[in-house]
Amino acid sequence: MADGTRDPAAIRAGIERARQEIEQSVAELRQGVAQSFDWRHIVRRHPGPVLGGAFALGLLLARWTVR
Repeated sequence: MADGTRDPAAIRAGIERARQEIEQSVAELRQGVAQSFDWRHIVRRHPGPVLGGAFALGLLLARWTVR
């Protein structure tokens, strides 16, 4: 096309490709967010710090309840 306009079918195809890419990105983002807030995943990835934190929290609770 000499005047620089694009074919409507090509525009629709481009929009459809963009929509599919956005859907895929949103799905990946949802999965990442869900995984970030899954406590089992956090414990699997960082068992030492989680165990240390649980121990420290237990000590604090013990000190607060004994008084």
